[in-house]
Amino acid sequence: MPNALSPHPGDPAALGGYRILGRLGEGGQGVVFLAEGDDGERVAIKMLRAVPDAEAAARFRREAEVLPQVATFCTAQVLLTGTADGVPYIVSEHVDGPSLQQAVRERGPLRRRELHRLAIGTVTALAAIHRAGVVHRDFKPGNVLLAGDGPRVIDFGIARVVDGEATAGGPIGTPSYMAPEQFDDAPAGPASDLFAWGATMVFAATGRPPFGADSLAAIVNRVLHQDADLGTLDGELREIVAACLAKDPAARPRASEVLLRLLGRPAGLPPSDRVLKEGTAAAEPARPSPRPRRRRFATGVGAVAVALALVAVARGLAADPSRPAPTTPSPPPLRLSGSPAAATSTFTVPGLTGTVYEHPSDPIRLTSYLYQEKGKLGSPAYVRERGTNTFRQLAEYRNTVLSPDGTMFAGVYAFPQFAGEDANEVRFTERTTGRQFSVPTVAASLQVKSPQWSRDGRRLLLTAYSGKEAVGSVVVDVAARRGTLTRIGTPGAGTQPYLWLPDGSGVVRIAGKTQIRAYSLDGTVLRTYPDAAAAVNTDEWFSPSGRRLAAVCPGKPTAACLLDTATGERRARVPLPTGTVLWGWFNEDHLLVYGDGMVDVLDGAGRPVRRLAELETGDKGFWEVHFTRAW
Repeated sequence: MPNALSPHPGDPAALGGYRILGRLGEGGQGVVFLAEGDDGERVAIKMLRAVPDAEAAARFRREAEVLPQVATFCTAQVLLTGTADGVPYIVSEHVDGPSLQQAVRERGPLRRRELHRLAIGTVTALAAIHRAGVVHRDFKPGNVLLAGDGPRVIDFGIARVVDGEATAGGPIGTPSYMAPEQFDDAPAGPASDLFAWGATMVFAATGRPPFGADSLAAIVNRVLHQDADLGTLDGELREIVAACLAKDPAARPRASEVLLRLLGRPAGLPPSDRVLKEGTAAAEPARPSPRPRRRRFATGVGAVAVALALVAVARGLAADPSRPAPTTPSPPPLRLSGSPAAATSTFTVPGLTGTVYEHPSDPIRLTSYLYQEKGKLGSPAYVRERGTNTFRQLAEYRNTVLSPDGTMFAGVYAFPQFAGEDANEVRFTERTTGRQFSVPTVAASLQVKSPQWSRDGRRLLLTAYSGKEAVGSVVVDVAARRGTLTRIGTPGAGTQPYLWLPDGSGVVRIAGKTQIRAYSLDGTVLRTYPDAAAAVNTDEWFSPSGRRLAAVCPGKPTAACLLDTATGERRARVPLPTGTVLWGWFNEDHLLVYGDGMVDVLDGAGRPVRRLAELETGDKGFWEVHFTRAW
């Protein structure tokens, strides 16, 4: 990246605790500053213009939400975010290297290994972005930085959620790298990013985009009606790029398919963390410069409530389970960048004696619940109508949860022991059409409870019980409509259900009073977390990024221990207010606690900063609610 230009009059002197050194660049959306911390660490700070319109602010918030999810895989790492006089900014690592645009213009096209590493690194970033449920929408040579240890994809400022609302006002992007469908005002999807990737690879190999860079009218005509000029690009990469530049979006390969082919791996594998990590490693030069790993925490800028298939980074779970995970006696406090926005809407829900408080930027929503009134048979179940504060009562008393993409509910009987022959079937209901189908799970001698979706929305996890004792996990493949039972011996676990590991490779559960244990899907012990007296009593054990596990610390006073998912190392200790229990995660750096009927958002110092709900039912009965990280 070039040296910073001098600050302009009116530029801030500091942001987020970093001293502004100068400007790295600017565009229609905002300004990028070079800044330095007290320890000499240099960072890049992207800040919106002083008076952003609503659309620009929304796009910027989407960037703040997306980047922490994919920064592990060939993108710039986000360090923190915040606001200054109401204007949001994002602090990320300073990538010391030129853009692909600059490098090609100054040194000429890339060749062979360098080009191959670029192709792998950039498509790895796109595969991670798409797996997170997001489209970049402005992939181009200027948004690829060539660092010493591999390429980085940057500038997600116009990124949007897959299947989300398209931004009004015509196509957004850079014409020479835009797909044909974008000129027809069709929403850009993952296939549009692959078209831009193919065009960028042509530029990297030849020094010019495949449809020219002259007048807008000429470029649009070539993109819509003429074949791409691939120049001297040859070999397998030429075949892949040609496929990505197909006029029909449906004819283009997915980013994960391109990555597998470039890695020489069999087709059809899912874009797992292992494959993405392999792509990141393959993109590094033979002798990469060391890049320190920094702790990253999500923003307080206003996380957009979207269907997030969050990128999990649970690494190294196959380590020796007999080896205790290391702990840190006095971990540093969490580094926070702001508080959740104050609630702007308040509403009551049927059945529950309580109130829900929400803000449009909340990353979670109350989407379903069931309520058992004392002395009455049956547990009425309710699901939320999309885009409203209205809840619809279901015909059957099923514990029902919403899929991560917000399109489907899955429910099992709250009390299968009192149900009929279909007691152990899972009922799936499409949210928009109401179409339903059922999947059988286990024999009648067992019962299934506690449904939880995998983060990719392809599978549903259930816990199988014999009487009151949990005896194993059941994984339901939604597409195949098949459930598989795995019996797992977990001594002393009692009724505690199984929950997903963030990457879907296994499950976790309490093992006795002082441990949490991770298992593969075949029941093999992967890792034991000994630094936890009890786990969270909800389905939100892991932070949205998947990097941290929240559990209850041993001893008194009561506190939450935040453990590194991969190593078990304690990263932070958050004191819990008296009379509360740990309930899960609100966002990456704020927890949820429950006490005396109140659900509160807690910061890293253990201070309540926002009320989420009041759900007290007194002695009238009990309830089970689901706050879903999707909408």
